Amino acid sequence: IMKEQVILKEDKVLNVSSFEHPATFPEDVTLSSLKSFIEQLKINIITLTTEEMVADVIGIDAPLANALRRIMISEIPTMAIEKVTIYQNTSIIPDEVLAHRLGLIPILADPADFINKAEHSEYNETNTIKFKLHVKSEKSEGK
Repeated sequence: IMKEQVILKEDKVLNVSSFEHPATFPEDVTLSSLKSFIEQLKINIITLTTEEMVADVIGIDAPLANALRRIMISEIPTMAIEKVTIYQNTSIIPDEVLAHRLGLIPILADPADFINKAEHSEYNETNTIKFKLHVKSEKSEGK
């Protein structure tokens, strides 16, 4: 019986149906089962650039493919909004929720260009990116 291809996207895994459930693996993993897994596992790199790698991983089930995807994503250095000061919020969204949502916005900056801010040091151009957001909503008639 041929399995469908499992497709890994940035945010999801497609074709995850499998004939084996992760709980069906033998209780004791032997050296021969590990060797068998290694022999069946194939990784074909389709494209490789400085920005992206596309590869086919053959011989593993969706849960393991998803675990590998999550590990690879977690190893990519990123920057995020960490400290938010809100001066006036008249919206129905609480300050904490706004601050959390701002922290989810990806920032296009190389973390290697910055140094970690020491606990008692000042914010400056070597350890901080500063954003200012000023939004005003004007109520329109009939809405």
